[in-house]
Amino acid sequence: MFKFKTTLAAAACALLLSTPALAGHCPKDAKAIDTALAGMELSDDLKAEVQSLRDEGMKLHDSGNHADAERKLAQAMRMLLESSGM
Repeated sequence: MFKFKTTLAAAACALLLSTPALAGHCPKDAKAIDTALAGMELSDDLKAEVQSLRDEGMKLHDSGNHADAERKLAQAMRMLLESSGM
């Protein structure tokens, strides 16, 4: 579990420090969120909120709005990090 938290924390840091010019990482961030959702015990409400943010982020990415996509994906990752007690 520690390695998972470390990986998630590193992904969140990378996401927060990235720029819109590097928007190609959005699918990787979405995959990291998917992996976290599958491996963590979360309330149904929290899972639904994180999934919704992830989906919104990818819709924004697909439409070319990378800055907002990054914000949505970062918000989802922060929620996962906070729920893991980090």
